[in-house]
Amino acid sequence: MKRIFFSLPVLLICAACASTSEPPPQPQPVAPDPQIASLEPARGPAECTRGINQFQQVIASDVGTGSLDRNVFPRVAADLGPVRAVCASGDAAGANRELAAVKRKYGYR
Repeated sequence: MKRIFFSLPVLLICAACASTSEPPPQPQPVAPDPQIASLEPARGPAECTRGINQFQQVIASDVGTGSLDRNVFPRVAADLGPVRAVCASGDAAGANRELAAVKRKYGYR
């Protein structure tokens, strides 16, 4: 008889934990920031476009997670303008040097 009295509360607690009255809330899709969406893929040789596009993805992701302040993003994007132009002109080595300088300026590797 004592077993039933001690077992019953444990069973009720387990049943309460196992039952779900509502499904967990689903994460709401976040609308892309138009400022971030404005970064188009770089044009030019693959030797420089690859690095520029990857860096653009990193900074866009960092803005989304809060690692990069939204007020800093326009400055980074503006500094990437000349890098993108050098790459589009076909000077992959020059674009990579300028990209490395922009990354250093904002604490990226």
